[in-house]
Amino acid sequence: MTILDRYLLRELAGAWLIGLAVFSGFLMVGEVLRKSVELLFELRAPASEVVRWVLLALPYIVVWSIPVTTLFSVVMTIGRMSHDLEITALLASGISFKRLLVPIGGLSLLISFLSFWLNSFVVPPTYGAADALLWKYRERLGVTTGIFIAEPPKTPRLIFSANQFDPEKGELHEIWLLETTDKGERVYLEAERAVWKGNRWEFHKGFIQIITPDKPMVREKFENLSRPTALRPPTELSTDKKRFAPNRLTLTALSAEIDRMKRWDVPFEVIAEYVVEWHNRFAMSLSCFVLAMLGAPIALKLRRGGGIAVGVSVVFFLLYYLVWNIGCQLGESGRIPAAIGSHLPNIIGLVSAFAMLKKLR
Repeated sequence: MTILDRYLLRELAGAWLIGLAVFSGFLMVGEVLRKSVELLFELRAPASEVVRWVLLALPYIVVWSIPVTTLFSVVMTIGRMSHDLEITALLASGISFKRLLVPIGGLSLLISFLSFWLNSFVVPPTYGAADALLWKYRERLGVTTGIFIAEPPKTPRLIFSANQFDPEKGELHEIWLLETTDKGERVYLEAERAVWKGNRWEFHKGFIQIITPDKPMVREKFENLSRPTALRPPTELSTDKKRFAPNRLTLTALSAEIDRMKRWDVPFEVIAEYVVEWHNRFAMSLSCFVLAMLGAPIALKLRRGGGIAVGVSVVFFLLYYLVWNIGCQLGESGRIPAAIGSHLPNIIGLVSAFAMLKKLR
């Protein structure tokens, strides 16, 4: 490692730590402050529980701050060096600008691995625990948000999910159900609402898909459907079995959930959300490297640091997030492959960075 590499890494690390504090603070003011106020004043949770919720949510805030922080550190460092004519001096001594990308790329790849580890194995359980803590106090209002049941747990014949459960009214909202019957049929059902009537559940506004061995698949829409299922009555439903969104599952659990859904022949529109999230774990981590490579030539043209670096970082990260969101929606709808949808901003960013670096002398 040369003196130049050590100098650049020291400058980048200092700017990165400053950026992490700044951007994490921005996100804390939004997401964390809003829910902390809800816990403390609306749900009347003890202050110790509010502090516990903040600590559990902190890794989530840090992970979302890392990509824009990496971009900021590169723009800040290269912009300052360019403004102070350090870049000019390096070029005059025969060191190309592309040589400076070696320590920048190495550090950004290291940060990408850190982001991947946090996003795949640390954030899902910690933020899931934060959600569970929030749910515990929200349930005092009488409505359970999110319920998930798999029975038996290891080789389930019934998998059930609902966004909302009202025990007093015996109602479920926004549900899907997977079931293997005694006849060997595989049933997939979606409905806006389900109500317990008599000795069975009555489903409203949805569709049912039945796969029977040696017979064509049946898929029908319905307004009202009453059929026997293995789903227990509302008095026996356990509200402590929470439904975690795909981004609340570790990478290992997410992979297992996708495999299980494929074995159950779950419709594409349900699996797609999980597959896109699986690719997002890699795409979001790689974004640190992509944004660093994109930020270096941009900073060289700006020749500024400080507040300009913050503004440029925020604008480019918002553009990145916009393209990423569009790509995820296209991937979940099946219009493009999930991998391309998740990595769409990375693909565009790398192409743009390569084009800008190619123009540099």
